[in-house]
Amino acid sequence: MPSVVFDVVGTCFSYDNGAEAVQARLGHKLAKYGIPSKLLFYAWVCGTERDYSYLSQIKQYKPFFDILSNTLKRVLFQAGIPAEELDDFFTAEDVEYIREEYKKLKPRPGLKEMMQTLRDGGFEVWCCSDANVDRVKGYFDHAGVEMPLDHILSADMVKAGKPEPEVYKFAREKAGSDKPGEVSIFAASHAWDTAAAKAAGFQTAYTTTYELDPCEQIFGASDIVTPDLISLGKGIVEKWGKK
Repeated sequence: MPSVVFDVVGTCFSYDNGAEAVQARLGHKLAKYGIPSKLLFYAWVCGTERDYSYLSQIKQYKPFFDILSNTLKRVLFQAGIPAEELDDFFTAEDVEYIREEYKKLKPRPGLKEMMQTLRDGGFEVWCCSDANVDRVKGYFDHAGVEMPLDHILSADMVKAGKPEPEVYKFAREKAGSDKPGEVSIFAASHAWDTAAAKAAGFQTAYTTTYELDPCEQIFGASDIVTPDLISLGKGIVEKWGKK
């Protein structure tokens, strides 16, 4: 059976809850410096992703949310908040609230329809995430989308973080197929994610729903590119489904 492995956070679910939580707790303070809450939040998340990946590369792996919870001060400083104001700018309760709200990820439009299209098209659906298995299972359950527990792959299982090759090798071994006439596809809305998956032997499907620009001159071309999840599912079935 052909298989599709999905990235979870950013691809199947959006980051919007986190940005809204920053606005609720710190928006009035950020506004004094002309800093949009959404921009601050994405800077914080992207910085966390960088540190998560770099620590993994030097074999000092730390869970994503441990890093997120301890790096807000430096992001605020880099955004232009004076150093002398940082100790009173936010509290531990603010960080906890933002982190917990961020974990309540909202499904992207068309998620349920896309999954049904793929399953109806004869594909086995998996997912691979930096988040732990129980959390990912909760995301899908809350969205009313079926995702069997044994089809959820976490980077925690190999103590490495995306885009370390070990993660994609693990996903390929668990969910991939090299049988004649079958394909293994990795789908994501992060171009670095599909680039790493392609290096591991996956066919790749990219949606611009998060990054907008595929930036192919940097990351290379995915096998298909679509603007949203519904067209992603249809595109995968059309290209790789059994005729």
